[in-house]
Amino acid sequence: MTLYRSEQRRLVEMMYGAAAPDYSLLLESFGNFLEKEILPSARKVDEERTFPQENLSKVFAQGLTAMAFPSQYGGLGLPFPIYVAAMEMLGGCCGSTAISAAIHGTTCGGIEKFGSEKQKEEYLAPMLAGSKLGAFTLTEPHSGSDAGALETRAEKDGDYFVLNGSKIFISNGGKADVYFVFAKSADGPCAFIIDKGVSGLRFGKNMPKLGLRGSTLTEVFFEDCRIPASGLVGQEGQGFEYAKQMLHGGRITIGALSVGIAQMALEKSVQYSRSRVTFGSPLSQKQMIREKLADMSASISAARGLTYHAAWLRQMGLDYSREAAEAKLFASETAVMVCDQAIQIHGGYGYTDDLDIHRHWRDARLMTIGEGTSEVMKLVISSRLFQAASYPTA
Repeated sequence: MTLYRSEQRRLVEMMYGAAAPDYSLLLESFGNFLEKEILPSARKVDEERTFPQENLSKVFAQGLTAMAFPSQYGGLGLPFPIYVAAMEMLGGCCGSTAISAAIHGTTCGGIEKFGSEKQKEEYLAPMLAGSKLGAFTLTEPHSGSDAGALETRAEKDGDYFVLNGSKIFISNGGKADVYFVFAKSADGPCAFIIDKGVSGLRFGKNMPKLGLRGSTLTEVFFEDCRIPASGLVGQEGQGFEYAKQMLHGGRITIGALSVGIAQMALEKSVQYSRSRVTFGSPLSQKQMIREKLADMSASISAARGLTYHAAWLRQMGLDYSREAAEAKLFASETAVMVCDQAIQIHGGYGYTDDLDIHRHWRDARLMTIGEGTSEVMKLVISSRLFQAASYPTA
């Protein structure tokens, strides 16, 4: 199995021309590393619901998160689409590791974009090196996709802020060292960087879930959580705007993970259809099976194209909010469809644990919900359409 695929290589060549061979060599090396070090443990991580700390340490040591960040903070200075290609491969190998790394990357992105130089020195550099793990702490019991309806409060008290409230469905919760937290002050939504050990910060139990079982999903409680004013990110009242911009980038990453999950399910289906004989011939010779595989492949290619296009727009500094939503919507829905068809192709074996097929469907199902549901993505896309230049009318 070659994790760095020809489809990815062609997109990299199209985007980067003469520089493409160097990027492809890097990605091929990273794919070989994933195949050797991460892929073999994926099923065990899922079955035993083990937080993939060892896997994360390995991928961080390979420079995964550092890829698209400036060298002054310990980054590798690579284009964002190269990071997206790496995340696609990781998503196909181990969804639990990938989602934890993706959330960590979103947190790093928020610090790099909105944090002060002091915050970048204190937090970003060690996070890019992998010595500290990050968590994006936004969702609340009464405000999921409605990110503007924050109930967690931050009250100014001299040179400190005091936070009270709770969060829910926080990936890396309890495991992360750094929490990028959103709360509402008298001036509006704010963002804060909070260390794990601060007084008044408490974590609920890890919530059992359908897929991505190795990643944590917890409640986070703030009970008179007193943090220095230096923990404020950017300006008071700008937190909602910061959250939106961080989510735009995170949606591209979710698109990449979705593509990777779907690709792995497709490849397992192709292999199985070649070896499984029914009514005297392999499944691969059955017209209905070939039609399913063709639809799966075409949809994955379209999803990959949307995802890399959004990543390229982000790299170029252009508005990519609609394209990120389109990539996330199409790629996540495609992943669910492809993985569902993969179970169907495998028949009874697909429904059992034996061939490790339904793990991909279970992992894919979260992608249509996290970082904004598919329904919210449609609202984002349609709102951007109405904000665009006027269309001719009859």
